[in-house]
Amino acid sequence: MAPPSAGDNEYLSSTSTVAEFPPRDQEKDVERGAESTSPVHDDTEPTRRDADVVDWDGPDDPANPLNWSFSKKTVAVGIVSAITFISPLASSILAPGIPHVMADFNSTNEELASFIVSVYLVGYCFGPLIIAPLSEIYGRAPLYHVCNVLFVIFSIACAVAPNLAALVVFRFFAGLAGSCPMAIGPASIADLVPRQKRGKVMAAYVFGPLLGPVLGPIG
Repeated sequence: MAPPSAGDNEYLSSTSTVAEFPPRDQEKDVERGAESTSPVHDDTEPTRRDADVVDWDGPDDPANPLNWSFSKKTVAVGIVSAITFISPLASSILAPGIPHVMADFNSTNEELASFIVSVYLVGYCFGPLIIAPLSEIYGRAPLYHVCNVLFVIFSIACAVAPNLAALVVFRFFAGLAGSCPMAIGPASIADLVPRQKRGKVMAAYVFGPLLGPVLGPIG
């Protein structure tokens, strides 16, 4: 075999140089691969459980409303729907009696007569801004109880109002308290029913707020 020539030696030296020293792009790829495979050391301490976070003792916790029996869920949804029926009912039930109210207070102001009915809905607008956040802090049931008591008190106050100004104020606060079931009723259903079955339950629930304003003027 003939000994390698000078050209062959130059070729071998060039190929060995390429093998030993890869291009810069390959060096970057190697560095990136090393960085991706290298373990990440996190010196931060493990996060502690927040005392304000409400959680359940596993997926089968009987206190979780999602694990309640079907009958208990039906009763809970029926009560919420009934409350939501009464609250909108009070918004429109006064409309047929407005002429008698204005006659009792010796007033012919038509704008004021309309405002007595609609001021209840003003309370409906501002109530959820307060009630909905409080229900996430203190729970749904306490808000239902407090607002139901206030609703009854202000409804009675409307019946014994000494003048139109007091009637307007009492109607506003009655609407403010009466907005509770409208504000957190769907949230209560979300607590009780899995998302796959909420459509049917919501369809049954809305009969309350739907029939309330319809039957109010008839009553």
